[in-house]
Amino acid sequence: MKGISELKNTINKVVIAGAGLMGASIAQQFAAYEIKTIIYSNKEEYFQRAKDIIANCQNVLVENELLTEEKSKEIQNSITYTIDMQCFKDADWVIEAVPEVFEIKKELMEKISAIVSADAIISSNTSAISINTLSKYITNPERFCGTHWLNPPHIIPLVEIIKSEVTSNNVVETLHSLLTNMNKQPVILNKDVKGFLSNRLQFALLREATHLVESGIATPEDIDRTLKYGNGLRYMCSGPFKIVDFGGISIFNSVAKYLYPDLTCENDENHLLKEMVEKGYNGTSNLKGFYSYTEGSAREEEKQRDIKMLKVLSLR
Repeated sequence: MKGISELKNTINKVVIAGAGLMGASIAQQFAAYEIKTIIYSNKEEYFQRAKDIIANCQNVLVENELLTEEKSKEIQNSITYTIDMQCFKDADWVIEAVPEVFEIKKELMEKISAIVSADAIISSNTSAISINTLSKYITNPERFCGTHWLNPPHIIPLVEIIKSEVTSNNVVETLHSLLTNMNKQPVILNKDVKGFLSNRLQFALLREATHLVESGIATPEDIDRTLKYGNGLRYMCSGPFKIVDFGGISIFNSVAKYLYPDLTCENDENHLLKEMVEKGYNGTSNLKGFYSYTEGSAREEEKQRDIKMLKVLSLR
């Protein structure tokens, strides 16, 4: 068995375990860089939806002249789909992207560990389950970490690399280097923490936003406008710590002392979201949310979101 320090620094074959929205979207990233890419699923019937997801993603990139039609077809045709678990046998990197159900992930991790080579890297795209906990079901757990991609992963550059208590630095460095070369923006979490970075920040903001709605202070529409046309622009260009530097640390310190006692500190659940769920509201998936949708408008808004993101990224 190779030592963990001898892990391959070159990733030639990636297997995505999961043919859902995230699995399919992640897969096309590697195919675009001519890395052999395989999507594994335990049910062949899931592959057509995966192909449709990839085709839709690719169409947006072609329409915005970020890819040629020829290159897009090449990417789509290069991805292999299989229900044969032997595909893991010679993988350099396996990315688990199955539903957020612990037992499903645990069982798959155990099966993958029994098949892959000793020097293969394994990661999970989980956005909620502890990396430390999942690592217990991996043989040679030093080669395991979290790699959390944000939706839509074919557009958003951020990928969170989350270390477990035993993850090898060599694994982290290998993935960080590869993702950087793929024009992603990887960040490293030195410790496993619930929600990682992106979700902790997102839900801290959402907690205050829903509190403001519940208190009758502002509507969801005006809170969204505040972020889209105010804070969001500043965060996109600077981030919270650089904003503090630009604004003056002493000023932010004074405002924090004044404001913190008045911010919500709800630590049980999000009451507004719970109420919406109980009413049967689930957003664009069932066309009922904080906004109203039709099937056509939901698809168009998602497409326009992607186009806007691509335009913003072109300014970097």
